[in-house]
Order: sequence, then structure tokens, then C-alpha cells
Amino acid sequence: MTATTTTVTAPTMPELATAIITVLAEIRQVTVVELEAERVGGDLEMASPEAVAVIATLEGRVGRRLAQVDDLEPEQLTSVASLADLVHRRRLAGAPQPAGRES
Repeated sequence: MTATTTTVTAPTMPELATAIITVLAEIRQVTVVELEAERVGGDLEMASPEAVAVIATLEGRVGRRLAQVDDLEPEQLTSVASLADLVHRRRLAGAPQPAGRES
């Protein structure tokens, strides 16, 4: 029997945007289709508290820390694209700590 290794790749920006929109729809209690309609041809704005809730929800689902407190600047939490970029950069910068652990 041979051992197999599973390689986990970081999500792409479109995958992150989809995950963010899905969670944001849950938070706003609207459908993903409604949010996608608002987003057509551009980005989708959100309030900073919504962005924090999106990050917390995604961290719970993936079991990893996706952003640090220092990352949570209001100007970085204003849209789906900026939030996806933040999470993507954090993933590329190194493996984040498991959610719930302080660094």
C-alpha cells in the first residue's frame, strides 16, 4: 500500500468572491441571485460589520484563520473584491493559524 498526499490549493479570486457573496446573502437574508444582480459589471459594496461577519463565518466553515485583527482596516472591508483580495493575500503570505488560535 502506498501513501497518498493531498495537495490543498488556495482558492482563486473568483472562488473567494463566490464564497463571500454566498455568506453575505445569508447575512443580508437575500438570495445569491439578488446580490449577483447588484454586482453585474462591477463590485458589490458592504458595510465593515458585514465584512467581519463574512470573515468569521468563512473561518468557521474552513477551520482556518483567514484574516488577522491588523488586516481589518475599514478601507479593506468595503466590497466583495477588496475582501476577496485581503483573504487571497493572507493565504499566499503563509498558512494561517487554525481559527480560534491567537498568533
